[in-house]
Amino acid sequence: MNATAERLTGESFEDKRGAPLDEVFRVRPVSPPTPFPSEGPTSGQLPAGLHGHTALLERKDGQIVAIRHATGIAGTAESTPERAGKLVVFRDANVEQLLSLQIARQARYDALTGLLNRHAFAERIEHALAQSRERGVRHAIVYFDLDRFRLVNTTCGHDAGDDLLQWVATRLHEIMGPQDAAGRIGGDEFVVLLHGRDTLEAEQVVRKLQRTLHEFRFGWQKKTFPVEASMGLVPFGAEFHRAAEVLGAADQACRLAKDSGRGRLQIYMNDDQDMARSRRAMQWVASIQRHLADGRLRLFAQEIHALPPTKRRGLHFEVLVRVVGDEGQLESPVGIIQAAEDSRMMDEIDRYVVQRTLATLGALPKEHLKNLHTCAINLSALSLLREGLLDFLVEQLGKYKVPATKICFEITETAAFANLQEVLWMMQELGAMGCRFAIDDFGSGHASYGYLESLPVDYVKIDGMFVRSMLDSPLHRAIVESVQRIGGMLGIETVAESVETQPMADMLSNMGIHYAQGWLYGKPKPISDVLATLVLPGGK
Repeated sequence: MNATAERLTGESFEDKRGAPLDEVFRVRPVSPPTPFPSEGPTSGQLPAGLHGHTALLERKDGQIVAIRHATGIAGTAESTPERAGKLVVFRDANVEQLLSLQIARQARYDALTGLLNRHAFAERIEHALAQSRERGVRHAIVYFDLDRFRLVNTTCGHDAGDDLLQWVATRLHEIMGPQDAAGRIGGDEFVVLLHGRDTLEAEQVVRKLQRTLHEFRFGWQKKTFPVEASMGLVPFGAEFHRAAEVLGAADQACRLAKDSGRGRLQIYMNDDQDMARSRRAMQWVASIQRHLADGRLRLFAQEIHALPPTKRRGLHFEVLVRVVGDEGQLESPVGIIQAAEDSRMMDEIDRYVVQRTLATLGALPKEHLKNLHTCAINLSALSLLREGLLDFLVEQLGKYKVPATKICFEITETAAFANLQEVLWMMQELGAMGCRFAIDDFGSGHASYGYLESLPVDYVKIDGMFVRSMLDSPLHRAIVESVQRIGGMLGIETVAESVETQPMADMLSNMGIHYAQGWLYGKPKPISDVLATLVLPGGK
């Protein structure tokens, strides 16, 4: 008898050594015991197909325990019948059932908060949709995430973050009715299904939740944080077909709430133009591979002009993109880029643009390529984080035989300084090949000029919000001048974005800004039209 057998029977092997088996193993079978296969049992396992309990075991103290058991012949092939014995393997069926229930619960519930997980919550939505189709019942779902959750995690640690999430889960139970359901479907993302509620009733519940969160101050080790959430509310019924559609609509509404200032509530309406644009953008991104393969993303370019204009050095332009709409019209990609960033798929667009741009440049005659000064290509923050980016860029440059000295990669200020070590390493490797780099939208983030000294940057592009208003704002004019002076000290050339009038260009030229980009010189054009100027001397 092993220790488990001693515990279940209440008997000691030392006390019962040599006793008849039925004196220790006192059972009342409820189904015929299952014999072991002829090759003998696998240690610690019961035969496949054995379900439920097979006997009731009477312990020494008189307690009855439900067990699963199987019997077999003990011994070897050489054993004589007189020396053969009986082997019994048994388990406590009650414990096994409890473990099964625990495993089943773990598959449906979030371990930290006890709320439904994404899969289980989607099942509840499917059930609600079925009721809508059968009986016309209307429901609502609220989707929200905490606006300052990352700040809590960063300043106080993950234990504090976990404590806050558990507190939020408790508050959800306070607003829920008996048929409602709540789930945690992401790090700080929660959903609540309001069963059988119309829009007005659902909004009242959500407003109550907003007040509850807003009135609370989360405290942790002498630090306090206000708790607010951006919320998306979706009334729904049979007009939706699947749970994924309902969750997607709620996610869109939540994102619009966050974009409008955080701590807001956005109610989803099918005929809302912002909603419709957001929905189309997310659908585009969801089929991003197919749309890229179908050529739904077109390369455009906008020229960057030297200041003063007499300093021509050849064609200098930034690669931009336009999206081909459902009716064949060209559209701004802003919504799609935002959706791609939110869905963490922006790197696929970046790689497509790099590949198509280098393929286009590689197809040019060498004598035309000589007139190209710089082709600037944007890389998103997500691309900088993805493994294999450097290898991909080196491979594409080699594949299309484009001189690295012709290429400048533009990186936003916030992306560069958020991943400083990784970006620095990549810039050093590509810089050794001849590639150049620009910091885009400089001044829009929170970086200091000190960081600029640590990066091998060739250009700084001054954010357009300062350039557009510098004629009327002494502060913004001073910011532009300071960027030019710091750039000059570091040997970095400066580019002003959003230059729309000649007085702007004149002021920038007088400041010593090296380049200007904007509608004064023309709107973005198909890249083929811009490259056509390379046939002329100097690219003009």
